[in-house]
Amino acid sequence: MFLNLYKVWLGVFSVSFIFLPIYLVLDWRKRGTADGFSSVVLIIPMIIQSFWLRHGLMTDDWTNIIINSLNLSVLSCYVAAYAYYQPKRKYLIGQIIGAAVIIKCAFLYVDSHDSEHVNAAMGSVAAGAQILGLGGRLYEMRRAIKMGTTEYIPAFMQFAVTALIAQWLIFGLITGNKFIAIANIAGLIASAFTVMLYFRYPPLTWTVPIFNIPPQQSKKQE
Repeated sequence: MFLNLYKVWLGVFSVSFIFLPIYLVLDWRKRGTADGFSSVVLIIPMIIQSFWLRHGLMTDDWTNIIINSLNLSVLSCYVAAYAYYQPKRKYLIGQIIGAAVIIKCAFLYVDSHDSEHVNAAMGSVAAGAQILGLGGRLYEMRRAIKMGTTEYIPAFMQFAVTALIAQWLIFGLITGNKFIAIANIAGLIASAFTVMLYFRYPPLTWTVPIFNIPPQQSKKQE
């Protein structure tokens, strides 16, 4: 009973989360450009969710199927919005092509296993990709340190991602899915380091919510 209720909660929570980047799109519209923002944070989740979707299809896990199908559909719209507001699209095009090649190669690798091990192979690929996908987070952190600001790491997105990762970690633990649990433990660690950057390298123009960290410009004016 509890597990069924938790699956419903996780589904609602995950689906509501995919609409949060609308605020990011509104920010691009306000600025008139998406220049300065990285498309990596959109492309990498699409790769990971493609893997989890196939894992769900192979194991008849409808929680994974529904959530990741919706996520991929909505993420595609955000990528299209990014392309519209981004004047330098060659990097985005290259990333999309690269993502398609990675997904195809991964599926070929999984299909090379026998029927007894194919599901485990897909789970390993999905979990491994989610952990490796933290490279995108590391790229964002490195860029923030280099620029001396977290201006382009939206706090509402960061906090929402952290909450979502925590929910999936709980799901992995209560269902005994080691692939989901391990992947999300790594995600929580990366989220903790990202949040720490808000204290060390505050945004330029906006206040970090929850922690109420003022922007660097207001500090300079004082």
